[in-house]
Amino acid sequence: MRRPLTMMAVAGSLALAIALTALAGGAGHTGHSGPSATATTDLGELWAIPPVEVAAVLLLGALYAARVHRVGGISGLRRFSFYSGLALILVAVCSPLGGVAQQGLMTAHMLQHTLIGATAPLLLLLGVTREFVRDLLSPRTYGVLQRLQNPLIAFPLWALSTVVWLLPDLHHLVLETPPLWILQQVSFVVLGTLLWMPVVEVIPAPRWFSTGWKGSYMSGVWFLGLGIANVYWFSGTAFYDSHAEAALAWGVEPLEDQANAGTVMMVLHCLLAFGAITVLFFRQAREGELSQRLIEAGIDPDRVAEAIRGGTGEALARLHGVSVRTRAGID
Repeated sequence: MRRPLTMMAVAGSLALAIALTALAGGAGHTGHSGPSATATTDLGELWAIPPVEVAAVLLLGALYAARVHRVGGISGLRRFSFYSGLALILVAVCSPLGGVAQQGLMTAHMLQHTLIGATAPLLLLLGVTREFVRDLLSPRTYGVLQRLQNPLIAFPLWALSTVVWLLPDLHHLVLETPPLWILQQVSFVVLGTLLWMPVVEVIPAPRWFSTGWKGSYMSGVWFLGLGIANVYWFSGTAFYDSHAEAALAWGVEPLEDQANAGTVMMVLHCLLAFGAITVLFFRQAREGELSQRLIEAGIDPDRVAEAIRGGTGEALARLHGVSVRTRAGID
């Protein structure tokens, strides 16, 4: 049953992407325009339906829907999160934001990449469960991903990719070369997903990577964004000649556009990192309290640690009649 559903999803997604591209042919871009000395500021002309990106997103959505329909086990909130991640990718590449980024405005380019490479991957991961992922992947693929998501591997890969794609010469080639543009976007999604995996743990992370370490890990995400932003803010040099014409068309100097791009990266990294750190802080306090209660109830500490880490601590507590929450004045 899985094979026909997969084939139907692939065929339907490709057909829909081609149809949408044809319908949009007279109203907007269908591909990658590249940097232009005649960059338009008419947002109505900047809508785009790049067929490769649209087909990939629709295919992923169709496969997810087919899988959820077949095996179930995914709550409505998780489904909303996953589809929101897909929608965010579509907004980033199809809306005027994508058109402005392709024309070369650095601020738009940075916003697009941060949405695709940091925000959307988190939403996609929050849309699945450990059981869903384990059933979906082959044992070999599961094992490879478990090794790659080691924080000591995932973070350096993501950081290196972020820095390399921002090198001026490579950045210029990206704007002028559609296949390289697509490769960049795919790498942002893939490595952004890898970055978040040890935090969300749809595949178990190394045992040593506790909630406290996750907070430090997310601080590193913020520091990288802050470091790049500082280079853009205080260099006194506009690094990207390819973005100059688009910046001037939108009424900003190239150096100002670069500084604005740094601000976009820093702010979004700050929101994501410190949002995650806040959640992790309260989770750590809650997990510590629950862990102590379970151990005091006579449950094996190793079993408690495994349940807490796997998100089944509350279920274990209910199974043994242990209170999940502290009741003021009673406990």
